[in-house]
Amino acid sequence: MTARERGSATLEAAIVYPAVLLLILLAVNTALWFHARNIALSAAQEGLRVGRAYGSSLSAGQGTAERFARQVGGSFLQSPTVNVDRTGDTVVVTVRGQAISLVPLLNLTVEQVARAPMEKWTSG
Repeated sequence: MTARERGSATLEAAIVYPAVLLLILLAVNTALWFHARNIALSAAQEGLRVGRAYGSSLSAGQGTAERFARQVGGSFLQSPTVNVDRTGDTVVVTVRGQAISLVPLLNLTVEQVARAPMEKWTSG
């Protein structure tokens, strides 16, 4: 090693290590985002299951979805909001929130929708 190369390994480490750490954090963050999406979809499906039931109300479906998102989501799904709409005979439940982020200034929004027809009695 010559005198000119002295300290080059330290400089390389100072450049490479943060980049590798950022890539690892992005990979973990991707997994956390997918987990938050699954929680939001499950909350929407639970709200839909209750909201579309015969004799139930849309507010019951919304309450169920909100409780599910808060209880199961924990810190993975932050600030969840639930919107329940009825168009014709179809109930649509939308759950939005923020996925937890390990990388500063990275804002990961999650939105999942579940829809199904209202349950109704028919004579056959």
